[in-house]
Amino acid sequence: MAITVDEQTDSGLLASVRTDLAAFADWFRAGSLVQSTQSLADDVAAIENISRTVEQLQLIGAHAVEQQNVSRVGERDQNLSLARPSKAYDDGAARQGTEFRDNADYLRCRLRISRSEARRRIRLGALLLPSVQINGQLSTPPLENLSAAVSRSEISGRAASMISGAVERTRPLATPEDLKSMEAGLTLQATESDLDMLRVLTRRWEDLLDPDGLEPTEEVLKMHQGVFLRGKRAGLHYIEISATDGQFEQLVTVMNTATNPRLHIDAPAGSPGSPGSATAPDNPTREQLMLDGLVGACRIALSANNLPATGGHRPQVMVTINHEDLVSDLGRAGHAVFTGPLSARSIRQLACDADIIPVVLGGAGQILDIGRAARLFTPFMRKGLVARDGGCTFPDCTIPASWCEAHHINPWEHGGATSCDNGCLLCTRHHHLIHQGDWRIQTINGRPWFIPPRYIDPAQAPRQNHYHRNGPGLPVTGRSA
Repeated sequence: MAITVDEQTDSGLLASVRTDLAAFADWFRAGSLVQSTQSLADDVAAIENISRTVEQLQLIGAHAVEQQNVSRVGERDQNLSLARPSKAYDDGAARQGTEFRDNADYLRCRLRISRSEARRRIRLGALLLPSVQINGQLSTPPLENLSAAVSRSEISGRAASMISGAVERTRPLATPEDLKSMEAGLTLQATESDLDMLRVLTRRWEDLLDPDGLEPTEEVLKMHQGVFLRGKRAGLHYIEISATDGQFEQLVTVMNTATNPRLHIDAPAGSPGSPGSATAPDNPTREQLMLDGLVGACRIALSANNLPATGGHRPQVMVTINHEDLVSDLGRAGHAVFTGPLSARSIRQLACDADIIPVVLGGAGQILDIGRAARLFTPFMRKGLVARDGGCTFPDCTIPASWCEAHHINPWEHGGATSCDNGCLLCTRHHHLIHQGDWRIQTINGRPWFIPPRYIDPAQAPRQNHYHRNGPGLPVTGRSA
């Protein structure tokens, strides 16, 4: 039986709702900062539910615009009878058309949204909403389970797009029963999980229903894998890595060592990064922590003796710099083999736990003399540092000893010895922090203590890391440092 729409859209109702929401937004902007956390949580959840309803209305509107072909017939006052769905098209044929190429272009101009967003709404509406058939009947949406969840405002439009896209990509390769199961399972998951988890599950469903689909051969993998150096921009080197599953697993395993959630425990008040600190906390992102993990692994590999020899000796980071510039910190750059110009500060940090091979150059740059390695903390020294420190010695740091570097407390270029008494273990991030010069290290009773800068602690009371070793209390004589 044909369905006829007699009721006119109540634009006044929408205007009233918009006015009420605007008034609530004015209150919520200030009131949210003082209301109870329980009330705040309820309001935030209600707002999210409203946003899902609004997204549903956006889909309905875009679908109706496509069904009525507004870009062809233009905007008009008369309602369209579903019993005669071709009327709009017939009347439009007598017109010269509008300035819009299609309905996505119309929505882009009318709503001030991107063309891709307009196309997404139209495409999703065709899958989730009924269409008018030739006989005036409304058809059943292709994705019934997903359509029902969207109509109940249980999932967002983005989640619906993710699910519908996965189903459509799998449709040529799976049976109707499998597709129904996929749609129902992902729809249920979308009502319980966030988009990140839903994205993982859609990939699993696609892999399950198409296990042999686009799996590349070994030859194709070898052809495209590799490390690609993309140049230097704004002081950063860009590297792109294309890795197989096995290589990726090993890389991520190494990088994730530095992203362990246990490494992000709350620091005591007054310590760096704590709520009571005088400065903004240093909160590295996950991406920065993963880079620290990868670089830390490379540092350990370079300090070991297990890498393949190149040119007759084990791999080494080679940097050339004038000795006076290295000692005096004049800011002049040295030169690394791969990186190019490198600051004196960066070179001193690299030199802290590395072989230093003095190279004497003549006025024309010719090599006059090559010394022997003179600064390396020997494996026995490192074992002693590990036995004493247990891990990074910076206060409250939980990085284990295997990921730490040996640091000269009194710099070698200033006469410091390479010994356990003049060394301590530091993770990469805190090693870099110490080389910035704001923090100082003092040895008290054979253990390293850290003197914070005055902007963190005006009294500059020495601090010690008790996470790895439960050391004795701070001696009274130490507080005068």
